[in-house]
Amino acid sequence: MGVYTRPDSPWYWLYLETAAPGQRKVKTAVRVGTTTAQRHDSRAQALEVYHQRMAAIAARVHRLRLETPAIRFSKYAEIYRRDVLPHHKGHEREGELLTVLVAGFGDELLQSTDRDRVRQWMTVRRGDVSARTVNREVDLLKAMLRDAVPKYLEASPLVGMKRLAVVPPKRRLMTPAEERKLLRELRPDDKAIVLMGLDTLCRLGDILDLRRDDDDGRWLYIRDPKDPSQGAPYRVPVSKRLRKALCQVEENGEYYFPRRRIAQTERDRRNTIRQMLEYACARAGVDYGRAKGGITFHWATRRTGATRMIRRKVDLKTVQAIGHWKTADVVLDIYAEAHPKAAQAAVELVGAFPSRSRPKRKRA
Repeated sequence: MGVYTRPDSPWYWLYLETAAPGQRKVKTAVRVGTTTAQRHDSRAQALEVYHQRMAAIAARVHRLRLETPAIRFSKYAEIYRRDVLPHHKGHEREGELLTVLVAGFGDELLQSTDRDRVRQWMTVRRGDVSARTVNREVDLLKAMLRDAVPKYLEASPLVGMKRLAVVPPKRRLMTPAEERKLLRELRPDDKAIVLMGLDTLCRLGDILDLRRDDDDGRWLYIRDPKDPSQGAPYRVPVSKRLRKALCQVEENGEYYFPRRRIAQTERDRRNTIRQMLEYACARAGVDYGRAKGGITFHWATRRTGATRMIRRKVDLKTVQAIGHWKTADVVLDIYAEAHPKAAQAAVELVGAFPSRSRPKRKRA
């Protein structure tokens, strides 16, 4: 049967045997249940999706007419917001993006959301926001149209549609001198938050979700990683200075950092941390934010920590495991940035031709 699970994903997957090459493995929006009853029900839902997709493929192959009910984008968006978004890690941010899409396509039929219409909307939208934001919104739109197959659409018209070109923002690492100044300005719990991101390479959402019972002394257990591609729990080792900082955090409930969890949404909690860092940088005389060429939380912690490990000859596989990156691509990028001298030496080799000396003649 074409329904299966993967150890690195909390969702059911489909293998569509008769689909075109490259389109046979498909992730569903059906999450694998935890209890026996939940697993039974969720697998039944995944099987229903599998049969629908296979029937749609067969209809296209044999040129059968598919009866797809007409539905307006706004109505489909309500269904998507209710039944699909709650299962996504970034559902809060995606909910905001969905509101923007409804404002742009709400009164139109879902079937009319083709490439020409989306390109027209992207052009208008680009006048108000950055290309990066438009790409995020279109990525969500692509996911919505994929999920609309085969009930409302025979196929998604946006498959393979290119994103807008984006110039990556210039960011920088935190220097040791800036780190010392910054740590002196932080309260014990905020200091532990920064050190956890810097030493263990943990993401901010995972740091704020750390519970007291996730700490066994030498290791911290990350039970629910916030990166959607990394659904499996994992452990990170604790450095000596992080252990000292954690011991100084006052115990107040099940979470290590309850003061930073007051906000209702994960996004607001992350913004609270960024605001805290901005204020601390102002007191320490450290530039903060990309606009000023300063540091940001992610680059000052996770990215800086990984770069320091690589510069101190830690092998890339270990860095990847600690940072819990799914692939080594990000680690290789950090490696290239961490060794500019090696890159400079490499380009100098191109024009360095070895001298050809003539062999000396033997004397008779």
